Amino acid sequence: MGRSGVRTRSSPGVEPPKGEKVDSPASKRANGLRSAGILFGSGMQLAVAVVLMFFLGRWADKKLDTAPWLLIAGVLFGVGAGLYNFIKTAIGIDDRTKEGNPPA
Repeated sequence: MGRSGVRTRSSPGVEPPKGEKVDSPASKRANGLRSAGILFGSGMQLAVAVVLMFFLGRWADKKLDTAPWLLIAGVLFGVGAGLYNFIKTAIGIDDRTKEGNPPA
């Protein structure tokens, strides 16, 4: 029962109190879904970086009449920047998981 005498239920998405670790299947699944969501967001950032740099390179090629070199450079830069961010995020999730802290 809660403080007011009303019976309360625990929700699956509610974090345990600080210092208390819960290794229930529900908390493991929640941490897994949280990690997957973070990686999905990083994957979207990768795709957006590539597409944005593709269009920026194509526009610059038309302006400077250098086709297709700036388009190729833009796509390569977008892939490199996106992969860097994705790998940095994945390593951060792995490090937090090894330390026992769930991903933010």
